Amino acid sequence: MPEANEIQIMTQEALKAFWGVRTNGVLNGQTMDGFSDMLRYILDLNGITESEIVMGRSAKLPGYFRMSKDWDMVVLKRYSDGSQKLLAVIEFKSMHGSVGNNLNNRTEEAVGSSYDLLKAFEHGAFGVSRPFLGYIYVMSDHVKNKGGLDRKGMLFKPLEEYMEFPRTKKPANYEERAELFMVKMVQEQLYDKCALIISDIDNHGEYRTPNQDLSIELLVRSLVGHIVANQ
Repeated sequence: MPEANEIQIMTQEALKAFWGVRTNGVLNGQTMDGFSDMLRYILDLNGITESEIVMGRSAKLPGYFRMSKDWDMVVLKRYSDGSQKLLAVIEFKSMHGSVGNNLNNRTEEAVGSSYDLLKAFEHGAFGVSRPFLGYIYVMSDHVKNKGGLDRKGMLFKPLEEYMEFPRTKKPANYEERAELFMVKMVQEQLYDKCALIISDIDNHGEYRTPNQDLSIELLVRSLVGHIVANQ
């Protein structure tokens, strides 16, 4: 199991790769490759071979409301008799600049995808062991994400936590709404762990973790624990 400082260093390197891809202007889904490489390395240390980690379009799993969905990373255990067990499913998402126009879309996508997968699990798609579901979300530390307080046009008052965010007792800005979205996904057991990483725009590699329940360290430790216990 990597130590907390090791995970922090690996996260910083993944963020440098994130900004390097953006700087070079070659996106095509590659911005989060540093994080997938980080998890591949950690999984290898814990008995998962390269062939047991499936990425990209090959990471296709059955759904319940739809036939299938492509996930970012799927971790399998392959046995000598030809059988396999679904151990973990991880999503890697990021948003650069203001998230105002896209945060709701990210929320709907994450909630819907998890619910669909879990219903498929309940109906026997993956055997008897529930896979670990993880969600890693990188948000740039953009000034506009400290806004988003306008509630005009709503027919009813938002829930209390959006009007009075727990730490500030003020209306939740976009960054805080992203935090609430991920906290609630874990509370509702849609994902086992989520990681919210606020990446410094100027000092590439530096980042904040606004809520320790959403730390990358906690996600990694939980993932490794699940992998070790269920191989």
